Amino acid sequence: MSLDQLKVLFLGSILPTWSTSGFDDRHGQFVEYLELDGRPQQDGIVRTRTVARQIYVHAHASALGVAPSSSLAMAEKAFDNLHRITWVSGTRSGYARAFDRSTEAITDPVRDLYDNACVLLALSWLFAATGKDGYRRQIDHTVAAIDRTLKDPFGGWAEDSDGTLPRRQNPHMHYLEAALSLCETGVSAAHRMAEKKAFGLLESHFLVGPHGPLHEQFGPHWEVADKFGSNVLEPGHMCEWVWLTGRHDTLTQTRHDQVCADLLAHALRIGRSKNSPFLVDQASASGMPLTNSKRLWPQVEMLKALLTQHRRLGGSWYLAKAENLSSAMLESYFENVPPGCWHDRLDLGDHPVGSNIPASSLYHLWTAVAEMIIGDGVQARHVAG
Repeated sequence: MSLDQLKVLFLGSILPTWSTSGFDDRHGQFVEYLELDGRPQQDGIVRTRTVARQIYVHAHASALGVAPSSSLAMAEKAFDNLHRITWVSGTRSGYARAFDRSTEAITDPVRDLYDNACVLLALSWLFAATGKDGYRRQIDHTVAAIDRTLKDPFGGWAEDSDGTLPRRQNPHMHYLEAALSLCETGVSAAHRMAEKKAFGLLESHFLVGPHGPLHEQFGPHWEVADKFGSNVLEPGHMCEWVWLTGRHDTLTQTRHDQVCADLLAHALRIGRSKNSPFLVDQASASGMPLTNSKRLWPQVEMLKALLTQHRRLGGSWYLAKAENLSSAMLESYFENVPPGCWHDRLDLGDHPVGSNIPASSLYHLWTAVAEMIIGDGVQARHVAG
């Protein structure tokens, strides 16, 4: 079965590779990417979101008992490094957006919702894997920092501490992911309100029209207009919302079946050509590709959406589609690459065109593998009390 093959490939080759080549032991931090031949990134610039996601992957995999033996210690070391370098104290606190792991200089001091959401996700599983109260306290500090530094009068949170436009759904989606993780791992019932607030943005702002589609970019008051790039849609994010909505429904004992059906239908309609099983990165509402690119991560999110729908609705259709997609991915993205690596980007003809192997896709792959491991239901996610 191709789903099983993908899981075995990740646990047996990809995760061990990224626990060695993907970690700069000298400086105690993860790298931003690997070169196409599998060598680690040579310069030191890394984004907070990228290293936070790798911390999350190793902590979550450790909590589930499927990580290399070094993973948890490595994740803790990387977080200590991240926090020491990038945490900005004061009335506008939060984690800075990027730094140089070699010199320990902050290269982008902006506090960004996306990056801070990824840190929260990492912290939720560091706490789940270790039970250390220090992580619980830093979760509270980070949530407070987001609410204070990124407060916005028109709903949701500001894009960053500079108030950058356009406003985007993507950082809010990842804040929902972090809030879900905090609830699922039992950190505190207080995070239910943050989860509810973040999920509510889906229907109040992100879905335009009674059945969508999901829009990406907005004006300061959540207005939709071409000047804010609102005409650019991302099928991968539509699939990602199917997965998150399934988790929200499990947590809250609600049903958003039509929302999930609409999101997946829009993604498949605008994202795929007749000659390829894969989603383009960006498309118009009519289905015209807006980029000559099919990154790996939208395919993984499509896979997760199909698995989510299979668990919600049963039947064989979604599972069969997931198996077919996994098989197609293994035959293209994972062919003719160094051990533990992948082609991160294909062109519209499904030929590899990537310039490196970004660590950000390790996170997407792991979330799909984790879904296969933990099965359905919130209880399966509760690893530590």
